[in-house]
Amino acid sequence: MTTLCHPQGKQKLKRFLPSTSTLAGLALALMCFALLTTCVSAAGKPLKVLLIASGGYHDYKMLAPFLSTNLSQRVNATVDVKFGLDLLANPKFADGYDAVVYDVCDDETTDANIENVLSVIRAGKPAVMVHCSIHAFRKSPRIVEWETLCGMRSKVHDAFGPFTVNKLDPASAITKSFPDDWTTPGDELYQTISIDPQSHQLLKAKSPRDGRTHVVCWTCQFGKGRVFCTTLGHDMKTTATPEYLGLLANGLLWSCSKLESDGKPSPGHSPAARQ
Repeated sequence: MTTLCHPQGKQKLKRFLPSTSTLAGLALALMCFALLTTCVSAAGKPLKVLLIASGGYHDYKMLAPFLSTNLSQRVNATVDVKFGLDLLANPKFADGYDAVVYDVCDDETTDANIENVLSVIRAGKPAVMVHCSIHAFRKSPRIVEWETLCGMRSKVHDAFGPFTVNKLDPASAITKSFPDDWTTPGDELYQTISIDPQSHQLLKAKSPRDGRTHVVCWTCQFGKGRVFCTTLGHDMKTTATPEYLGLLANGLLWSCSKLESDGKPSPGHSPAARQ
């Protein structure tokens, strides 16, 4: 009887075993497959975004769900809507989210709420400030800190109506696809009292009322956090336009460092990448 220890047995065993080169090739193929699977999975992971809507003067019950739905159609993202400022009392209100969109118009809130937002963004959480958020909390003792976070001071706005928006930086990835001259069918033009020299100005509009020019879109850095801001978006007249939704989507991607220089989402962050 032939055993495996016998020379003849060893020869027979070799017939059933793959060669060293075959094993190496198989190991390499498995490693590449695992790496590819990991990369595709990571690239297709949606951004998790928190949208906070609160305050008066605006129909947030309509605006917030509309923005949630439409942003998730333009970006590989899931957008959770929370109404009111109560969640800001928790210093960890933004944990588990990649970015926070603030669409608020409260005249005041607690110092602790403002501190929690400041701390979260300062630590590096991307932020998007929409419309009235720029001059929210104006009755708060910490309003100056909020204005510093936003990178601009604005207290009042023109009467509601149409006005034309022009680019200040045509090369910006955020505004690359935005029209050179675009007229909103209706909005509130917030008056720029002052803007931080470090804020990067993107869009401007001339007041039809007095001819003065105001910045309506810009970016800024607050601590480690990237902040995208626009004073546009009072109601559905502007918010429902594809131009505005595209601007907001690009601003969100930019704040998360997921916008390429050509104005396209980074790989894995367009809606087509959704698994």
